[in-house]
Amino acid sequence: MLASTVTTKGQVTIPAKIRRITGIKPSDKVVFKMSEDKVIIEKVPSLDSLFGSLANPRVKPLSISAMNKLSEKMFEDEK
Repeated sequence: MLASTVTTKGQVTIPAKIRRITGIKPSDKVVFKMSEDKVIIEKVPSLDSLFGSLANPRVKPLSISAMNKLSEKMFEDEK
């Protein structure tokens, strides 16, 4: 168990071992969540780490019927 003390300004130092394990570095953002009587601290992902997670606006999404036709064609090609 690792412990830290709350300062008069309400600040807490995250122990080095926890920062290493979680990859929290200086200037990183964290969020505080409440879970019953516990406080959970999570690192906020950087914008760089989210790159590519959103759909490409230049690529038109397929409709369900188009996906079904494509999968039928793929199965036919395998026969």
